[in-house]
Amino acid sequence: MSESIHRFITAGYAISIDFTKQGRRQFAKVNRSLGRRYIRAFILKRDLAEYIAAHEAAGVHLDTECHELRYDDGICLLLRKEHGQWLITEVFRTEEASAFAPVYIWTQLRRGCSFILTRLLIGWRCLTKSAAERLVRA
Repeated sequence: MSESIHRFITAGYAISIDFTKQGRRQFAKVNRSLGRRYIRAFILKRDLAEYIAAHEAAGVHLDTECHELRYDDGICLLLRKEHGQWLITEVFRTEEASAFAPVYIWTQLRRGCSFILTRLLIGWRCLTKSAAERLVRA
């Protein structure tokens, strides 16, 4: 986001973001698992401040007790507001989808006097690595 847009969004909004002790530990653990794609804490805080400021400017009020936010590919944050300061209480990583599988339902079709039982595709489901491995072995 360009600097002028950032100043416009955050104008009038002094948003303070920090980690709790547990949140900082979990953030460090997630960063170690990311390897070279690690996230810098000050960039995370700046992005969250812009996100919160943009929502407040639009009149959307966020849940101050427990707000879950998906930050980046599979990285989720839990935020809480205490004494005017947003705290990152938990940071965790969800498994990324490694494959997709079709979801079918069985349905009866009437054809003339008889019925035919057929499968109907209704959607796709995400498979994680462990589920994809079980599907391949089966």
